[in-house]
Amino acid sequence: MTIELTISTSLSLGRMLAAYMLSLILAIVAGVAMARNKYVESILLPILDVLQSIPILGFFPAVLAVFITTLGPVAGGELSSIFLITTSLVWNMIFGVYSSIKSLDPSIDHLVAVYKLPLIHRFLYIYLPASKSSIAANSIISWAGGWFFLTSAEVISMGRVEYRLKGLGSFIIKAFEEGSTMAYTTGLLALFMVILVSYLIIWNPFTMKYTGTRTLLGFMKAYDVIDKALSKTWGFIVEKVVAAYNVVARVKIKSTHIIICSILPLLLYQYHTRLVLDNSLYSKILEYGVDFLRVAPITLIRVYLVVVTGLAVSILLAYISHTRLKLGKIIVMSGEVLSSIPAMMWWPILLPLLKGFPQSVMMFVYLQGSLWYVFFNVLIFGLSSLRESIIELSEIYNVKGRLYLSRIFIPSLLPSILAGGLSASGGAWNASIAAEYIVLGGLTVDMGGVGSLLNKQAQAGDVLGVLSTSFFMSLVVVFINKTIWARILGKIRGYYVVE
Repeated sequence: MTIELTISTSLSLGRMLAAYMLSLILAIVAGVAMARNKYVESILLPILDVLQSIPILGFFPAVLAVFITTLGPVAGGELSSIFLITTSLVWNMIFGVYSSIKSLDPSIDHLVAVYKLPLIHRFLYIYLPASKSSIAANSIISWAGGWFFLTSAEVISMGRVEYRLKGLGSFIIKAFEEGSTMAYTTGLLALFMVILVSYLIIWNPFTMKYTGTRTLLGFMKAYDVIDKALSKTWGFIVEKVVAAYNVVARVKIKSTHIIICSILPLLLYQYHTRLVLDNSLYSKILEYGVDFLRVAPITLIRVYLVVVTGLAVSILLAYISHTRLKLGKIIVMSGEVLSSIPAMMWWPILLPLLKGFPQSVMMFVYLQGSLWYVFFNVLIFGLSSLRESIIELSEIYNVKGRLYLSRIFIPSLLPSILAGGLSASGGAWNASIAAEYIVLGGLTVDMGGVGSLLNKQAQAGDVLGVLSTSFFMSLVVVFINKTIWARILGKIRGYYVVE
């Protein structure tokens, strides 16, 4: 069992690191492209808004068709898992890089134009350094999001087709299904340890170094060793990339662009023709739309009940962390571990304790998928941005208690609170998949709602149903974000921020 657990843990950690590196590359490329090209921004930004709202089940048909069918269950299964984990990591990293580059001083663009810096030099020497603090801070949230959906990425199931990869998530599920208490407990302990060590040695020191936050615990000396090794490797990579770019820049190849421009319209035409010819497809999608509208209000109420609860809890914990720094570090560290526990694990852990109250477990799993976006935004970004001058003035004028909380503390954190709330809304919708329906061994729980509907469609192998319901769900999330959250953020932006 020890050897199997070690191999499973190593495989899961390897997938997480591979997904993180892929997410980092995508974040840098997409974030910079959107921030520096208004045409790319106008096309890519709305697409990303929709993609980040699609739940992980919505990507199952794509990975089955693209990776597993094409490359087989071994290589295709691994690539599928990495891709699915990436869908849980990448979005806030992209928007973090995008906002960092977007807020660069305009004079930098003038300097770039004057000295005619090549694109590769701008990436390596301007955009990447400018994005470091944002990448560091968002990595904490992304890493937790990847672990949260790890089990779903290691057990890919659609109808009768199931691909179960060897890994820590599948190891724990297998132990639970077989009733092996020892293996199940050991697997959970291994999960806790991997998460804890990764934060203490890598992510927390990384974030402290580049954001200046004081609310994190980390082993800086251990991180410095890793950082030096990575810096040397990065320096070597930069040298080789620049050299390669100088060679390639002399050769202008347009054939790939011509091929893509020629093939893409043909593919779109064929796809559109197939849809037009199959009129029954439209009626089927309409049926899925009716089914979605029937259950959407249930999930909507749960989602925003959880979001409001998460906002209240995060503000309270932020206030405690602000007034008691040592306790605050323990709170953040506890949050990092709890936020990373895969969603599916909470049902077998909590249901025996709350027997007869599956609604409580459901809301807890919802909270797990939502709370941490606000939590990390407020306790890392928000508290770090509190001005010392404001704190000193409040002490001089003896502003304390409720007055300090309502007039100084919360208004100062409001941009971080609402930015976290926006992400928490989408996180709660995605968490509905794990919160509303679970089949694990002899345990079956169905709470109804959009998440339950998606799970049932996936179990039945209804690919069109999964795609349609995921699309409808993403449209609702995007609509709420644009009509409610964006307006609220627009109103408070600059109003509560001290310049």
